[in-house]
Amino acid sequence: MTSTMLDFIFNRGKKRGSRYLQKQITEYRQTAQEKQSSTWPLSVKQLENEVNESIKDFQSVVKEIKNMLLSLDELARMLRSGEISESIYNVLLEELSENLSASIEKAFSLREKLEVLKAKSKIEWAREKITGRAAEAREMQKYYGESYLAPYYRLQDLISRTEEALSTLNFEEEISIIEQYLSTIKGKGKISSEKLKKIEETKKICQQRLNIISEKWSSIRRDKISQLMDLDIKSSQIKDDMKEVEVRFSIGEIDRKTYDEKMAILQ
Repeated sequence: MTSTMLDFIFNRGKKRGSRYLQKQITEYRQTAQEKQSSTWPLSVKQLENEVNESIKDFQSVVKEIKNMLLSLDELARMLRSGEISESIYNVLLEELSENLSASIEKAFSLREKLEVLKAKSKIEWAREKITGRAAEAREMQKYYGESYLAPYYRLQDLISRTEEALSTLNFEEEISIIEQYLSTIKGKGKISSEKLKKIEETKKICQQRLNIISEKWSSIRRDKISQLMDLDIKSSQIKDDMKEVEVRFSIGEIDRKTYDEKMAILQ
């Protein structure tokens, strides 16, 4: 996969991924506020059902994609070794490409859904906490034992399980999947308008996902740089403080005991 192809996907179209997620979260918050008088808090059970179903579907499709990528590698190996002809290779490659396209669309759609569900769970979890129901839940759990799971703890569990599911497909793996998919469609000969439309749709989805990854990575990189700068400033300050202590000791302003104590703290 060349950098040119990835650049094409990164730069094509407007970046809308993170804005879409923010819109979904905002709409949910507004809906929750509108329903507050009659259904507040919103059904934790409903959230649980949605999360459980989405996690199951997401993990299943991620497994499918990884298996298909292994199949693509094996198919390429068989062509190189002469086990299959180029015509057979092209037929099987076409089949795998179509299946991979559908699975990629499903995986990225489910990932977006899980991100929104995680945000919803956090909103409800925070609501439980600020209204005092978290303290209530702790008292109930003390009374009934660990088997008692109040909404507060159930929401904590939902957030944790959603994050765990999302971590099964990290940024590097997502980029690798997109690269391999683009490799399968690169240089295709004459194809029907219907298949071409499908390919363009999948490429657009890949573009949107890469935009989100790019935005998140930029944010992570900024945070890391900020942390490093803070460490550098702190290190410089410590060195200055140590020099000051050494000077004060050398001119007799502080005794040996005080010197050792101050240096021990700074080191």
